[in-house]
Amino acid sequence: MLDQFHPCIQDSIKNIIDVKADGNCGYHAITSLLDVGKESWSLVCNHLHKELTSWSEEYINLLGGIEIFEELKCFLLVDGLSMVRKFIAISFFPKITFK
Repeated sequence: MLDQFHPCIQDSIKNIIDVKADGNCGYHAITSLLDVGKESWSLVCNHLHKELTSWSEEYINLLGGIEIFEELKCFLLVDGLSMVRKFIAISFFPKITFK
């Protein structure tokens, strides 16, 4: 599988995890690399929310505007009342196209 990557970065790759391509493969890859269970999706959302908040100007530019940035940031914010709704909605979140 390592041969699928450009030779100049192959020495930097320490681990490859093949995750199921089911529309949530990004979450599966992150939880696998963090060595937490699939039920830890809320932990991933919280970390992604912190990342967005820490680098807001960069992500606003990358995403193409404040509106989609704020929508994504709100979506990733997990609290006790919204956990079930957000878990179900993960697969329905609109696909983001980067500039």
